Amino acid sequence: MMELGNLGMQFTNRHFLLLQGLRSPFFSKLGLAIEQRGASVSKVNFNFSDQCYWPGEAIKCNASLEKLPAFYTHLFDQNKYTDIVLFGDCRPIHRPAVALAKQWGIRVYIIEEGYFRPDWVTLERNGVNGYSKLPKVSEWYKTAATQLPNQPLPLALKSGFKARVLHDVAYNATGILNKWLYPNYCSHIPYTIFAEYKSYMQKVFRLQKYRSHDTQFVEEQCDKQAPYYLLTLQISSDSQLQFHSNYKNPEQLLSEVMVSFAQYAPPETQLIIKSHPLDPGFINYRQLVQKISKPLNLVNRVTLIEIGHLPTLLDHALGMVTVNSTSIGQALFHHCPVIALGESVFNMPNLTFQDGLDRFWSNPGKVDTQIFKAVRSVFLYTTQIYGGLYSREGIELAVDNALPLLFENESRLEGLLRQIPCIPIETAVGNQTPPHVVFTASKQAVLSEVL
Repeated sequence: MMELGNLGMQFTNRHFLLLQGLRSPFFSKLGLAIEQRGASVSKVNFNFSDQCYWPGEAIKCNASLEKLPAFYTHLFDQNKYTDIVLFGDCRPIHRPAVALAKQWGIRVYIIEEGYFRPDWVTLERNGVNGYSKLPKVSEWYKTAATQLPNQPLPLALKSGFKARVLHDVAYNATGILNKWLYPNYCSHIPYTIFAEYKSYMQKVFRLQKYRSHDTQFVEEQCDKQAPYYLLTLQISSDSQLQFHSNYKNPEQLLSEVMVSFAQYAPPETQLIIKSHPLDPGFINYRQLVQKISKPLNLVNRVTLIEIGHLPTLLDHALGMVTVNSTSIGQALFHHCPVIALGESVFNMPNLTFQDGLDRFWSNPGKVDTQIFKAVRSVFLYTTQIYGGLYSREGIELAVDNALPLLFENESRLEGLLRQIPCIPIETAVGNQTPPHVVFTASKQAVLSEVL
């Protein structure tokens, strides 16, 4: 890893533009650290909450979505930016910036929740998840991993959940003034903060009601070693659904998976559906699962839980189905076979299941531990930084570990690909259609009934 302590003046020719960050002081701390290394830093604020979390001077953007390309074109034309840093490359305010920056030859760094959560943050050039440049050829990783420096795994960090909640409330509270100060701002979140918090409060009371049931159900399933598959859901507004899958909504995902399970899973198996812990609760998944289960005769074979220790569930599951959740990394770590129904960085031959959902139920296969270790090592080295985005300790670590990657002219992934070229193979997923169910006429008829 490159030492940065006394090398600040080497970066005076770099000009970083920071776009929208997340609901924490991470971007302000990162910007200050970049400036301390001698580089120039500019910031664009898109709403009043951004302004409150950025203490210095900034560029105010009050352009509508239709006028954002013109805004960025003017900005790039007036300034010689070398690098752009943003959180979430699928946000409406970021998509035109990413496209234009690539045309202008500006390096683009995307920060996201880590591929291996907790304790890791994704910092990747050009794109993440379905837009990632990480190869989809598992054998390449076995070779590439032998070229990596020694990477001792760090200690686990304390949970930053409380800090995350506090920053979320603070960010949204200041956002009340957006109507007057940033009237053209368009959030990537499709619901108002008042509706979101109301729904969260209702969910809290609902969790109290089902806490005992869900906990006992998981314990019983594991104790009696009943065979089951696990389906992990994602937040309905998540970019993994909206941009990196063929699903329009969670209902479509549930229907597709449950139709396939009803027709092809061994009759003695169960399907446990786990909701996302941060889901705001707008969708009543229990009612939805019951609605879909009845015409499929799955009422006694499918159970939705909102509380449950994921590692325990993964240790006992026959396999896991998901779209593109970070739970994939956890599942593979626990030797649980996975099928990813979206454009996931993990979706590659010999790592996750590639023969379609219908066949997954009867023969999910086994996790290739060697390939997973190689993939994990390369992912951590090239796209992951140790730290967090909300707690003070996590932010300090994430900022320190982000700097070496930000100041490299050639990314670590580019360096590995230059040393070890990766020739794509036909079975690599890439941008191909994810391995959904193949709909026969009879299956399509069943699906139309439950939808």
